[in-house]
Amino acid sequence: MDAMAETSAGLDIAGWQALIDRHAAIFAGMLPGARIALLPEEDFESRSAMMLVWEATGNAMVADYRPFPGFAEVEVDLLFIADGATLSRLHDPDNPAPFAELKRKVRRRETLLYVVKPRALLLALGYEEFLDSLGLAFMGACR
Repeated sequence: MDAMAETSAGLDIAGWQALIDRHAAIFAGMLPGARIALLPEEDFESRSAMMLVWEATGNAMVADYRPFPGFAEVEVDLLFIADGATLSRLHDPDNPAPFAELKRKVRRRETLLYVVKPRALLLALGYEEFLDSLGLAFMGACR
């Protein structure tokens, strides 16, 4: 299997697609072009690092692997950096609440979240509901 189909952790793209299909409602407000990436913490400094990208197409979110070009050139809106165990738990089809677990990991700072794009662009792409579903303060106190 090539590098685009599977990461070094062995997490196949079909499993990721099944995850986002099972939880499609949390992505429902996103407009085409919205992109969320997950990068294995273990691969962060590797020149051959691959990130998982979920991209809104208009009909659904689509999972794919893409090279991680570094922060200066990454073409995603949000970037989660998680350890292999966290990625395996998210990928696990028997995990009943993977996004609740992701929320918990971000809040505990066990998974890092980089907001790559400006707030106004995230709003325009429909991220408010997704971020709210993770319990992340996005709009602040002054709406």
